[in-house]
Amino acid sequence: MTNKKKLWQIFGPVLAALALIGLVFFLPFPLNHYSQQYLREASVSFSSQIVKGEAVKDAAFSDKKVNYIPFFGSSELSRFDSLHPSVLAEKYNRSYRPFMLGKAGSESMVQFLNMQEMPKGLDHKKAVFVISPQWFTKTGSTDAFSIFYSPLQVVDWLLNMDQPSQTDQFMAQALLKQSLVRDKPMFNRMLHNVEDGQGPSSADKSALRFQHKILSRQDALFSNFETSHNYKNEVMKYAKDLPSQYQEQALNQIGFEQGEKNTGSNRFRIKNSFYRTRVWADQKMLKDAQVHYDYRQSVEYAYLQAVLENFAKNHTDVEFVITPVNQRWVAYTGLSDKMYYQAVDKIKYQLQSQGFNNIADLSHRGGEDFFMQDTIHIGWRGWLALDQYLNPFLSGKYQDNDYKINNNFLSKEWQNFKPQDQELQTFS
Repeated sequence: MTNKKKLWQIFGPVLAALALIGLVFFLPFPLNHYSQQYLREASVSFSSQIVKGEAVKDAAFSDKKVNYIPFFGSSELSRFDSLHPSVLAEKYNRSYRPFMLGKAGSESMVQFLNMQEMPKGLDHKKAVFVISPQWFTKTGSTDAFSIFYSPLQVVDWLLNMDQPSQTDQFMAQALLKQSLVRDKPMFNRMLHNVEDGQGPSSADKSALRFQHKILSRQDALFSNFETSHNYKNEVMKYAKDLPSQYQEQALNQIGFEQGEKNTGSNRFRIKNSFYRTRVWADQKMLKDAQVHYDYRQSVEYAYLQAVLENFAKNHTDVEFVITPVNQRWVAYTGLSDKMYYQAVDKIKYQLQSQGFNNIADLSHRGGEDFFMQDTIHIGWRGWLALDQYLNPFLSGKYQDNDYKINNNFLSKEWQNFKPQDQELQTFS
């Protein structure tokens, strides 16, 4: 055997594999086509791959047949029952379909990056953003950052940036604290420039476009392997048992009956399965465990501000949802109602003072029977109460709101502003 043949046997398969990779990543042919069934399942998959990816979101929010509305939030979105927003939209053939973006851990920083990849879903469109006051811990909620992060998010953000805003500078500083971002030399350098007020140069933009080509093809390729059967197994299952005509009173009775049936094993009126797996074994230790919890001072207020600026930049018409806490659980764990409502007031002040006036404030309703599915997540009658806000908003016409972004909400002063000690109206 000649030396050439030997070399080919050794290196030929490697070269062939590299050539194939080159074809996949650089030739201009699509790597996927998402069927209506695929997008429908993706809308309730709660997949971290979809949150950190671009291809599926781009397909869903460009769809001409179905009006998918992004629902940004965290763990509350996945609490399925008969009155979940996706179930009601399916059963009563609403003019929209919720597209759920998030699960446990996807708070404001995650959602800010998520939004960078979906301009078609935000630009002069409607959206729903669910805020849980539990996000607002002192140091913020970024423990799940690695689950939802993709370099494609940062590439998209930087590619669309010319002169950095104060929000861009703040978020660059915040992202540099995350090792997944900081340890990539190109991002490290560019984000330090953004932090100093300098946008990407023309050479940087060329490098970013090359990265985007590779990363977006990779995302499109791997999104083909995402599978979910939640629409079939959850949404359709619950929808078939609802009355054919929407009647709030009848649906409220269903919520009451299902809540009563599913919470009979415990005094907190939370879902039996949740009680058995998450509460029962540690119940004694959880007594008065939240006495010292405080959501009034947190960097999360600044992360939320970054989300608000992004909505304003895209002229997004947004309904904000503020969730309650199960009042039976509050009494047991010692969580302060006064503190909780002050945190809610602070969130609402930040929203309303900048023109974000569509707010479904459910924070005072956690004591109603079967309003909550567990300790902090709404369900049954809570979903139905929320529907009284969401359906009119999402079925109505788009409104181009006059948002007035106030960069002072990024400041340490606002993060540490405590409503108990100062009147909210004194902050400007």
